[in-house]
Amino acid sequence: MDPSFYAFHPWARLVLSRLGMAAAAVTRVVRRCEEAKDEGRLDLSSCELTSFPVAVYQLLRNTEVHSCLLPGNLLKVLPKRLCTQFPRLQELQLARNQLCRLPAELPQLTQLQTLDVSHNKFAVFPDVVFQLPALARLDASSNEIVAVDTERLAGMESLVEVNLQDNPLSESVHENLQQLSRPRVMVSPYQDSFQDMD
Repeated sequence: MDPSFYAFHPWARLVLSRLGMAAAAVTRVVRRCEEAKDEGRLDLSSCELTSFPVAVYQLLRNTEVHSCLLPGNLLKVLPKRLCTQFPRLQELQLARNQLCRLPAELPQLTQLQTLDVSHNKFAVFPDVVFQLPALARLDASSNEIVAVDTERLAGMESLVEVNLQDNPLSESVHENLQQLSRPRVMVSPYQDSFQDMD
């Protein structure tokens, strides 16, 4: 085929452009895995990931990862293997994805202290959070959460701070959260307009 086809045909340019972007994304992930080997901090933020790259497990098979940063991607599911492969995680950042639930295996992260699930699509407060024994800070702001079990939240001994701002919390839940002496809970001012939305 005439080489000029690739230079001038819009479809061919688009395909080559996407291949180039895909190659660049793979290179970025590999480079960040190499950096994680030294620091124990895996930063895959803003990598346009639609799923967690399976190759990461192989690349970091001999690395103790303490921090996993995945904000600003397109993840709809957090794989359960992440919990078994990196059991010593202390920080898990999942902000600005498209998650609506967390894996049942999350409580295997017995050292997890910081969890950020802000700016996702949670309509229900993730119950697995109540089973995280070391959790100190939780950010679940800017989701679609209406209800939270305030008694279970108050019963989490290690929990210090919870951010539930910008969620359409029911009036009763909003009041109950504000009455908690601990943990410190941040909520937006109650708005009837949240509940009136159909």
